[in-house]
Amino acid sequence: MLQELIKDLQSSLKSYSQGLANKNLLVEIPWTMVDGDLNLQRLIFRKDNSLYIVKEGEIQESRWEYLPAMNSLVIEVGGRKILMNEVFADGKALILKKDGVSLDFLSFANQNELPDLNLISHLNKLTNQDSQNREFNESQIEQQKGGWGYLIIAIIILMIFFSLIIK
Repeated sequence: MLQELIKDLQSSLKSYSQGLANKNLLVEIPWTMVDGDLNLQRLIFRKDNSLYIVKEGEIQESRWEYLPAMNSLVIEVGGRKILMNEVFADGKALILKKDGVSLDFLSFANQNELPDLNLISHLNKLTNQDSQNREFNESQIEQQKGGWGYLIIAIIILMIFFSLIIK
């Protein structure tokens, strides 16, 4: 379900992303992923570019590097390097996609900011809030357009009134 939501929102999520270039959004945060079998896995990116991968209390130490040219992370795990592209990062959620044609996303919640780990709710809130703001702004524009119409009608009535008085 989360995978489908991310696929649907992928292009619009970019506009909300604060970006991995802001490393404060990434380091020293317990990024928690719940997979389909409800297994918890945590990533903790350290300032020294070490990476702790924690699963069921066991820590595997790895390395990470940010590539600003690609807005991507290189994560070294078990002697392999994997290029992960940023899809979304805002301090509460981190969504990465392995480089390539696959549309499989790795989604992580900052357990300090989203203790319930409910990424679906967080992403829906972001996108719904924006659509509500857009509807509100469109409504204001329509009201302003209507206001101009009333002003023009009032000016025409005043012109007719004064033209009748002057004759």
